Amino acid sequence: MKNFLTLLLGIICIAVLFFGHSYWNKQISASATNKASTAIKKEETTTANNQPSADDTELLAYTKNWPDSAVDRFKTTLAEKKTFKILFLGSKAIGSDTDGVFPIVKEKLEDKFGSDHVEVTYKTYKSSSTQFVNADKQEDIAKLGADLIIFEPFILTNNGLVLVEDTFKDIATIMDDIQAKKSETSFILQPSYPIYPAKIYPSQVEQLKQFAKKNDITYMDHWTAWPDSQDPALKEYLTTDQSAPSEKGVKVWSDYIVNFLLNEGESE
Repeated sequence: MKNFLTLLLGIICIAVLFFGHSYWNKQISASATNKASTAIKKEETTTANNQPSADDTELLAYTKNWPDSAVDRFKTTLAEKKTFKILFLGSKAIGSDTDGVFPIVKEKLEDKFGSDHVEVTYKTYKSSSTQFVNADKQEDIAKLGADLIIFEPFILTNNGLVLVEDTFKDIATIMDDIQAKKSETSFILQPSYPIYPAKIYPSQVEQLKQFAKKNDITYMDHWTAWPDSQDPALKEYLTTDQSAPSEKGVKVWSDYIVNFLLNEGESE
């Protein structure tokens, strides 16, 4: 009888251990399944949240010609419901609040993107690039916190005053100092307007284009939309003293910039 009870207790212990082990495995399996399901749901939610809305996708389609870093920054500002800041920087040739290229470009960009998504401003200086750097004006620009700077690096003002090699050093200094304050800031380089019948200036602009290419900086080559600098027809696009673009020149330049920044027309 004693042996029978011992055997019975052994069988009961084995059964308890077996069913307990099976139950524990089922609990672990269920827990792992729930965790995996939760993780998948979280991943799906995160992915869905990161997908741009239909409106944002339409806006992003305009940025095809922008630097990749500027496009990424624009995506971030859209997601965070912040305003993307575009700054036009350079000589007085860019224009002012009411005259020249700037007000036309500002109106068209803010109209297309919406002023709640994009803010367009400008800062112009009557100086060479070296004078600009020596006066630490890049520090003032850095404080503006621009996301994208369309930079006309005083290439015409520098003509006859600053060696082209020094112009490139100044450009690098200006860009580096601004990005030191805000690394997300991107740049697009563009020349000033052409003049007639220039000799050295066109070669300097060509070197600027090559400098941009070598350093992987987006370059807005609006000179392709103007008559050649040796073509007398160019005079119609400039004021009599060639100190600024004429109404015809303003239209050519502003149209190119707008088409480039909105991925429209021949400037793509």
